[in-house]
Amino acid sequence: MKQKKWTPKKELDGSNTLIFGDKPEMLPEQAYISLTRGEGLNLIQLFINQVMTLLVMNQMKKAPGLIYAELNGELKEWKGNGQTMTIWDGKQMPKFRNHNTHGFAMKFFTWIIHRKNTKNYYLTYSAKETIPSVAEVKDILKQYGKFYDGGVLARKAAPPGTGEDKKSS
Repeated sequence: MKQKKWTPKKELDGSNTLIFGDKPEMLPEQAYISLTRGEGLNLIQLFINQVMTLLVMNQMKKAPGLIYAELNGELKEWKGNGQTMTIWDGKQMPKFRNHNTHGFAMKFFTWIIHRKNTKNYYLTYSAKETIPSVAEVKDILKQYGKFYDGGVLARKAAPPGTGEDKKSS
């Protein structure tokens, strides 16, 4: 089996994406997609986010059930946006999400990232055989994701195809 590695990619919009593994053409029936996005991060938040992201990326290399991942970021006018997409075989993502470096990062991010200057989105849903592009992830999160505006929950998640609010990550 081929060893997965992180590779950089420059997007058409000028942002940069780090890709882990090869984007699969077919997904397992029980595949789940987990999406996150933070907007409006200041330079201190971006620095902390980068350090924590590097630590989590190392944990991702060893995560059972991780099929594919994309980490996208951009900096415009001294404000940054960060976006992640991970694709999981089955429901192994919660074990990764809640433990080790990522578990610590989630607790830490709540304090440092959910601030008055940010908008944050989170969503986990069944993959339904398609993997969204970087631009589509942004649109999906803005339409369906759990949304925090200035650190305050403004909307619960309603994953695509459900038509109802569901508890999401």
